[in-house]
This record gives sequence, structure tokens and C-alpha cells, in this order.
Amino acid sequence: MKPLFDQTGVQIETFQEIFDRLASGYREIYGQNIDLSQNTPDGQRIGIEARAILEAQEFGAALANSFDPDFAQGLALQKIAKLIGIFPRPATKSQWDLTVNTNRNLTLQTGYLIEDDLGQNWEVITPATLTSGANTVTFRAVDFGAVAGLQNAEITPVTIVLGVTSITAPDDSTVGIEEETDVEFRTRRARSTETPALSTVGSLFSRLANTTGVTDVAVYENFTNDTDTERDIPAHTIWAVVEGGDVADIVEVIVKQKTAGTGLKGDVEGTFIETIERPNNPAFQIPYTARFNRPINTDLFIKLTVTRLETSSVIDLDLIKQTLATKTFVIGEAVQAAEFYDLALTGTRNYFVTDLELSLDDVTYTDGRVFAGFDAKLIIDVANIDITEIIP
Repeated sequence: MKPLFDQTGVQIETFQEIFDRLASGYREIYGQNIDLSQNTPDGQRIGIEARAILEAQEFGAALANSFDPDFAQGLALQKIAKLIGIFPRPATKSQWDLTVNTNRNLTLQTGYLIEDDLGQNWEVITPATLTSGANTVTFRAVDFGAVAGLQNAEITPVTIVLGVTSITAPDDSTVGIEEETDVEFRTRRARSTETPALSTVGSLFSRLANTTGVTDVAVYENFTNDTDTERDIPAHTIWAVVEGGDVADIVEVIVKQKTAGTGLKGDVEGTFIETIERPNNPAFQIPYTARFNRPINTDLFIKLTVTRLETSSVIDLDLIKQTLATKTFVIGEAVQAAEFYDLALTGTRNYFVTDLELSLDDVTYTDGRVFAGFDAKLIIDVANIDITEIIP
């Protein structure tokens, strides 16, 4: 009889099974002729009781599943993950190196606040001592997550400090990341189980993916005697492309996980020093050099046509753009234009989509496949989406 705990997990009743069981008990008490239809007080009472019992059983099933990292959610998932030393990745704040022009020497205290032309607030994270003229100061977004500051944005000081004449943005900000979702965390935890496997690439990938601060990673290997011309990897070489994380931590992982004699490809270089203890003798150190690459963020341009089903229908073009921009990619991922059609249909769907095309340079468009490179990561910005609306 359900609910049942067995080797397959927890099995609970459906609402109809509970209702039928209660109805059978009521008929044994009050007689077989009792009216239990939904428009009677007795029928409604059984419905309320059945719903309460079902919710209690669902709670028990959810509680039992919370002990399985593949099904746990929220705080329960974080608790069970502690047992294997993996923690959800918290949200980070965007950082922006801005040029602060002054006409005197001054200090910007922690909390000095500015606002960009998108209404986003940024603050000084540590006191900054400035001299008269142009000074580079690092600001941090007040809000967590993907807050984007754009090059040449108009900056307005919120905190007024005498001597600050202007603030300019010579470059885009380094965008923060949103808090890792349960689905993303469960995926990363599952990948971590690859660590003890015999695959060198699988082990290196999982170690890098679980390194503090790393938000995305790709690992390629050429185990042949010839150069991999497609990916430009020399013979017997591993190529890691890592987003986020400290260089020292990444280098240490690569040094410890790669096999002896394997070459490494990359423009970012670091050194890990291993200390070896000798019996009854002073320790000695062995330096190792490792290389890897950072991903190249590549803008993906989208253009499409939307046609109203009825002339009076109103299409929210901004909502379509925002929805398309929510799509995220991993390093080295290719994308087909066809993948965006369903995503472009939002809200009431009082329109249809045609002529959807993609581009990497906003010049040459295709309705097929787009691939930026094995070390590239596609990014969609609302400003790079062009929608043509047709009103019949």
C-alpha cells in the first residue's frame, strides 16, 4: 500500500487513488448509497481531505528526494553537496575601470556612487587617492549579476565631491555573473564525478570546472603525432580555455592533472611551485609552467522579421529582443539560426517569425550555422538584435 519506500525510491498515491480510498471508507460507514459527487458536501469534504493527504505525501517524497543530489533543490541541495566539497557559485558584481578627471588632489572614499545612462549604480570599492588630471578608478556595480557598463557611456556622479570634473568610460565593464541555479549546480556536481575517471581530459575538465571563480571551461586534446589543423593544436598537446578563476589556481590544477610530457597551448602563462620533502633533508622545490587561454567573447548579431496575424495586434518588440538575449552559450559552442525561432515567439504569440538570420560581424548573415571558434563564447546583446515588423 502506498506511500511505499522501497529500492526504487518513494512511491506515493495520486489524488484519484486517495479520493477513491476515502470514498470506499465513507461508503462502509454510511452505506453504499451515499452521494459523493463533487457538488455535494460529502463529496467536497472527501476532496479537501484527499488534497491534504496528497500534499503530505508529496512533502514526504520531496524530503526523501532531497537526500539525492540529482533531485534536491535549494537549501537541501547545498547541504547535501557539502558532503563532497562542492558549493553553489554565488553571484558576482560587475567591475568597471573608469577615468575620473579632477582639478585637484583628492580621495574618493569607499561608497562613492555614480550612475550610468542606463540608470545602473556603481560605487568605489576601496578608497582611491587621485591626483589632478586623469585617474583610472575601479568601480563595482551596486547590484549583483550581469550588470553591463558600456564604453563611452554617460556617467553622472550621485555622490558630489568637490574637484571631480568628469567621469568617462574608455572600455566596457567586466560583467558579473548571476547566482548559479539549481539546474546548473546539479550539472556541475555531476561533472565532478568524472574526476576519478581514467580520462585525462575528463578529469582536468571537472577539476577546472570546480575551481573557485571558474564560470565556464573547455578542454581539447590532440593525442596524435600530427598537428590538429582544425583546432590548431600541436601533437600531444592539451588546450584549456577557462573563463573566470585565478590564474594561479588554474595553473596548479593543470600541472597536477595533465600527464607527464604533454604539451600545453595557450597565451596565459603561470608557474606552480611544488615543494618536495626529502627524508632527513631540507625540502626542495620544482617549478612548473602551464599555459591556457581565456575565452574570446564574441557578439552574435540577429535579425528577423515578425508579421502581425491581425493588423490591430500589438507586438512587444522589446520583449522579443530581451527574450532572445537570455540565451546563453558555452565556450566553443556553435549555433543554428533555427534554434531561435521558438525563443522569438513570446507572450500571446499574435505574430509569426520569418527570415531569422545570424552573423558574427553584422555584415554577412546566414540562416544556417554560426561558429565563432573553439576558444570563443557567443554573447547576445539587445542592441545587436534587429527586428523588422510587418503590419498586414
